Amino acid sequence: MVRDKSQPLIITRKDRCRVCYTCVRECPAKAIRIVDGQAEVIAERCIGCGNCVKVCSQKAKVVLSSIEEVYAILDSEKPVAALIAPSYPADFTDIDSVTFVGMVRQLGFTYVNEVGFGADLVAREMRRLMTETDDPYISTPCPAVFGYIKRYHPELIGQLAPVVSPMIATARALKQLHGADLKTVFIGPCIAKMGEAYSDEVAGEIDEVLTFQELHRMFKEKNIDANAVEPIDFDPPHASLGSLFPIRRGLLEAAEIKEDLLTNKVVSANGKENFIDAIMEFGRGELNARLLDVLCCDGCIMGAGMTTKEPLYKRRTRVSNAVRSAMEKRNADELHHYMEKFRNLDLRRTFLPFDQRLPEPASTEVEEVLARMGKFKPEDELNCGACGYETCREHAKAILKGLAESEMCLPYTIEKLHNTIAELNQSYEKLDDTKAA
Repeated sequence: MVRDKSQPLIITRKDRCRVCYTCVRECPAKAIRIVDGQAEVIAERCIGCGNCVKVCSQKAKVVLSSIEEVYAILDSEKPVAALIAPSYPADFTDIDSVTFVGMVRQLGFTYVNEVGFGADLVAREMRRLMTETDDPYISTPCPAVFGYIKRYHPELIGQLAPVVSPMIATARALKQLHGADLKTVFIGPCIAKMGEAYSDEVAGEIDEVLTFQELHRMFKEKNIDANAVEPIDFDPPHASLGSLFPIRRGLLEAAEIKEDLLTNKVVSANGKENFIDAIMEFGRGELNARLLDVLCCDGCIMGAGMTTKEPLYKRRTRVSNAVRSAMEKRNADELHHYMEKFRNLDLRRTFLPFDQRLPEPASTEVEEVLARMGKFKPEDELNCGACGYETCREHAKAILKGLAESEMCLPYTIEKLHNTIAELNQSYEKLDDTKAA
């Protein structure tokens, strides 16, 4: 998968944008700038979490699509594997797993595999890492998390666990099994997986990435009917507890790593605010944790590439039930066979810094910007958040960094409007007086 890094994963449809600044408020990376009253995603700063997509009520945020590229791969003479993320039961709720696999097969895929198996391999590697070293690590299945660290906390790159994600682990295992000419398409709930797939560190290991939304669309475009396909199981190797990865603390469960609240050696954090707080505290040495297990979303089941509107715990229940049902049917000897077969599979990776930090403005500059917006003393700073920033000072800093505009301040804009109306009224009064004279 090779794409121009300056091409954003998410773009704004300007005809739909109503300048509500919700996307600015919800972006954990502050990767959205306002230019001439319109929101645009800054490709280099974006971590691909998709929060802006989820919160935009006007559907103004559009995700880069790979459907045409996938059709081209399927039309080629190469064997193609669909790598299915284990969160699929939370999105394809009206069909069972064998029907789902049959539908994917009918699109033209040679193999349909569970990324949960790659998660099993990653879980084993994480368990080994925790057993054989005393170094503190940040878990690395979530591309939005390590993308955030690469951009905004590059000093912590050395503490990212040097282990590939389940997506990459699955691709490596399948290419060892079926040959290096195998084409791989990841299908899941995550927009950030696109960024991971064409990053320099793992370039070429995944050919394309589709979201579940796109898969639904492909089923519709190709008129694939769930009632007309041949039910078929996933191709081996099959997954075990690795299929719990999309659920909060799923990695810990699969790796048999205990989150001991007494020792605090393992800390788990999820959600766009919690994961940033946890990373910052970890970086300052305040957690005393051996492992920081972090996901940007509340589990991958809440990813922006999902179509379902069901609440978190309903989705969690669907995945848990699917994993339990699958494991009851799996042959333990077969699971063990494949885990042993790939015991020596190389699961290592590196992380390169992609520093996107902007210089902090001087306090005098901040004061000048605040003054231009009529904020001369602390009590003038309302911190209402209407601009998308938590405080007036953060908004002023964003203006100086080229990310925001003064007009985003609602009280300031309203005051300007009132002043303009007052000036117009004065002009009308003078005009009336002139006419009367």
